[in-house]
Amino acid sequence: MRQSITTLCACLLAGVLSSGCQNFKPVEQFAGQTTAVTATFTPMLEHSMHSCTNNVRRKGLIVDRPYAPQNTEQAATDSCRAYAQALAGSAELNNVLQRYAGVLAALANDSLSDYKDDIGALGTSLAGLQSSGGTPLLDADKLGKVVQLSELLSRVATQRKQAAGIRALLEREEDIYIISDALKTFAQANYQANLRDENMTIATLNGALDAATAREPLASSFLKAKLYLDSRQLRERGKLVEAYAAAITELQRSISALRVKPMQDPGLARQLDAFASQVDILQRQATQYSPVSW
Repeated sequence: MRQSITTLCACLLAGVLSSGCQNFKPVEQFAGQTTAVTATFTPMLEHSMHSCTNNVRRKGLIVDRPYAPQNTEQAATDSCRAYAQALAGSAELNNVLQRYAGVLAALANDSLSDYKDDIGALGTSLAGLQSSGGTPLLDADKLGKVVQLSELLSRVATQRKQAAGIRALLEREEDIYIISDALKTFAQANYQANLRDENMTIATLNGALDAATAREPLASSFLKAKLYLDSRQLRERGKLVEAYAAAITELQRSISALRVKPMQDPGLARQLDAFASQVDILQRQATQYSPVSW
């Protein structure tokens, strides 16, 4: 449906951006909130990697007899190597969205001359981006569009034509949907998979500690306390993913509104306010999650 009205939207957008009053404040607001969303995604990836290695360390510390820390660390590295590669691919995808927001903001406030663009080769990293089930998040067509968007960002940054550049970037609404959908799917699928794995591990380890209480009461109580803190953090992590998904939804609604509504439209202002409110919720929720080290 979005594709069928592309021509109409492009015409409306051209009219809006070629009007006498060059007020790009809504574009700048959208770009700023989008940058905030991308900034939140980066530590989520770090926490997710931390989660993978921590799960291996928990098992080693509580279950392995005798406990060999060097073996546990090697097992954590080996078990999480493939996951680390997947996280690197999603980080590259997030970087494309971040660059998009950066160029758009620089255009909106006419400061593109100070913008330093560093678009790199994306195909190989993004081609390996997979869901928790092992299927690619981006097919060949979507991957091509993301790479084309990154190339467009480089051209726009070089040309430094404000109205034309904004129009060109907002016309890539479909590409932003592709990127943001993939990031949301990756976050939801991988985080939910991690939550399930960690909750199952914690339940198993609590059972093992119950059995060991008579032999090692102090050590068992200490480790059960750490597992309790981990369980509490898992609940916060679930809320963080929900807040991120909601922010992505408002991001998508906002770019759609920017394409079809005049810059002074009250409906556009309300949508951007809704986006800002959801980003604020996301940022506040992000401060509630801090992984506990093992």
